[in-house]
Amino acid sequence: MSLFHFLFISEMLFINLYVSYMCSKKKKSPLVTWAVLIIFTVILFALLRPITNNIPNYGNGNGLLVLVGFLYIFPLKYLYDQPVKYTLAIMFSSWIYTMFAFLLSFRVGYFLPSAQLNFSVLLIQTIFYVVTLPYFMRFIRQKFIYILQNVEKQALNLLLLLSFLWFIFIVLLNYVFIEGSTPSLEFIVISILAVNAMLFYKLFYSLVTVNKKVKNLSEKAKRDPLTKLKNREALYEDALQRIRKNKPFKVIFMDLDRFKDINDRFGHGVGDDYLVEFVSAVKKIFNMDSAFYRMSGDEFVIIYEGKNIDSFCHQLESLEFKNRSFDIPFYSLSLGYASFPSDGDNLSDLLYLADLNMYQKKKEKHRSIIPSN
Repeated sequence: MSLFHFLFISEMLFINLYVSYMCSKKKKSPLVTWAVLIIFTVILFALLRPITNNIPNYGNGNGLLVLVGFLYIFPLKYLYDQPVKYTLAIMFSSWIYTMFAFLLSFRVGYFLPSAQLNFSVLLIQTIFYVVTLPYFMRFIRQKFIYILQNVEKQALNLLLLLSFLWFIFIVLLNYVFIEGSTPSLEFIVISILAVNAMLFYKLFYSLVTVNKKVKNLSEKAKRDPLTKLKNREALYEDALQRIRKNKPFKVIFMDLDRFKDINDRFGHGVGDDYLVEFVSAVKKIFNMDSAFYRMSGDEFVIIYEGKNIDSFCHQLESLEFKNRSFDIPFYSLSLGYASFPSDGDNLSDLLYLADLNMYQKKKEKHRSIIPSN
């Protein structure tokens, strides 16, 4: 093994071990960790030396020796406190990166004087690492590890297989560039590429499916289970979007009159049915869903973006329907509203003012029904 070949391999190996070290949970101290890795490397190089001397075309840049890197799974399993699949995923990503650097350096090196090929390739590879390693490490630590920590088991297995096949593909591609191709080797390379494409779409499908499930759960969390209306959390999100865009709107706060009497007289089951029919009537008459919210109990909110707020509120107050099970008429509602931005620049202030206006109207309605002595 010549000095340049030793430096090629050592540089790639150091980058791979460094990436694994920085991205893994250690069992041992840094001193012990690096001591074990160095001792393992020295033993491995000593065992490989007589073997490499008998390998045809060794040292011409075909990159096959990199496959020996799989043996490092043994010391890494001993040194790092994490699942083997986690360690393998980091190793594969690092090997793809270093093998790409090796392949690229040799390709560029062939454009330079052949007398200085080895030195040029080593220099190009070193410059590549100096420029790109900080970005690669940032990606691994901020993105890739997050994926490993949060991906489902099935998706992780697909990711591992995909990473492994991409690594084998780039090794074989480099071998073809150096040694030339044969029909059987071309078939293998094309087959791996086809499998990689299939696995990529399968992995993408798996991630999209998980994302869809999460989105559906998020939507359910923002829906009232009884009326299927959006809830308080959704109201705050929707209002915040409008406030950020500085879009004028009005918050209408509604409270159903005599709802407690219905619950006390007929039971909460009938009360729930009364709420559902109220919501259905509002949706049917006003063709409204996305801006209609149930706060709690018999309290509802509408975000109104139209211009004729008084006419709209009058229609709401004139709403009529009958409960089908007990023939209970709708006992009307009380409402109040507040406007953004004239009455407040945040939803809490708008809700407080709309609620205050609603209770003021409810008191006035109560005084008009019960004559004073």
